[in-house]
Amino acid sequence: MTLLADLNLDKRLIKGLDQLGFAEATAVQARAIPHALAGRDLMIAAKTGSGKTGAFVLPMLNRLLAVDAKETGTRALILLPTRELAVQTERAFTRFAAFTHIKCGLVIGGAAFKYQIAAMRRNPEVIIATPGRLVEHIGKGSAYLSDLEMLVLDEADRMLDMGFSEDMNIIAGASGADRQSLLFSATLEHRAMDRIRGILKDPVSIVVDHHREGHSHITQSKVLADDAAHKERLVRALIKVEAATRSIVFCNTREQCQRLGTTLKRKDVSAAFIHGEIPQSERKQVMSRFRDGKVGVLVATDVAARGLDIADVDLVINFTVAQSGDDHVHRVGRTGRAGKEGKAITLVDSTEWNLLAGIERYLKLRLEIAQVDGMVAAYAGPKRVKNSGKAAGPKKHKRTKSEVKRKGKPKKHTRRVASPARRAPTADPEPDDEN
Repeated sequence: MTLLADLNLDKRLIKGLDQLGFAEATAVQARAIPHALAGRDLMIAAKTGSGKTGAFVLPMLNRLLAVDAKETGTRALILLPTRELAVQTERAFTRFAAFTHIKCGLVIGGAAFKYQIAAMRRNPEVIIATPGRLVEHIGKGSAYLSDLEMLVLDEADRMLDMGFSEDMNIIAGASGADRQSLLFSATLEHRAMDRIRGILKDPVSIVVDHHREGHSHITQSKVLADDAAHKERLVRALIKVEAATRSIVFCNTREQCQRLGTTLKRKDVSAAFIHGEIPQSERKQVMSRFRDGKVGVLVATDVAARGLDIADVDLVINFTVAQSGDDHVHRVGRTGRAGKEGKAITLVDSTEWNLLAGIERYLKLRLEIAQVDGMVAAYAGPKRVKNSGKAAGPKKHKRTKSEVKRKGKPKKHTRRVASPARRAPTADPEPDDEN
């Protein structure tokens, strides 16, 4: 066990940690903070809920407190993929810095540009920002990063998924050349990680948690469903059966999210929903109500799956199966945080069985099938499954040599492809949270 008081942090930070009730360092804090205090660049793989915010905020504050630099511009930058995560990080930063003079400024999309310019003119020691909006400020000459001493890229894999690799490089290029850089990600094996690896100098790589590892303190199961209407009834029943005080239900599309949230409210469930098209001010209000316990059920698209730190989420329900194993991990990781027990239930219909089987194989786990009394689906799963867990199709009859001779070889048919004008339109993707 490593105590935070043993990590050579400034006594003002220790005082703040004592007030917050934090004494023991988490695994990522114990391994990252000593290297960060020594000035090394870091690449760290750690799950959400592992205490990684403290792993970069505490050494950042320690560095800024150690050297007084009143005549410089912004000295540190924390870059994050979404507005919600930026606001959440600002809140955590303020708590850690409670007994210091260090202030931070927030630069995110959806907020008034002119007010952000005014805030940066006040020269905060630290800026917490999302990539797109900060690049706008750099382009307009309202962000000055040449004095930057420390750059943190949090949820780097998510920023890469959202197409921010070029923005991250622009921001790094505008920053001080002698800065220290810390990168945090669910995985260091992301296919696009090489696009931003040059931002760091001879980094120390630390893998605290592998992104494919299951959540040992989270009970996971799957419930079979027939269709969307059946799933809506199952959600209501599960919230009641599990006696969950605070639940998050994840949907793949805005339409599913809005419909389910509205349906739950009509059925007298204390619910609210958020997705990428809801204005930032409204989303902030919804999250505040959920965090304060005024709303018991939050229905969300994956815009909320990454980085949100909500205490005591009892239950996560996947209304629709996640699109990837990593997305599944991040959804499930909303519960069971800080070592607490949690429960996650995935609803799966016949069209989603193979998708979930692929996720199970990727994560090297197998979800047990659970049932809700009185609501058992007519769909009982595939009749046969392959070794991969996916549904096995009907066996094709293999023709014997005599049959081939008698009937001849099967003719090859050219597959017809619909012209672009006649193809079915694809669903609009979830808009980037940044814009």
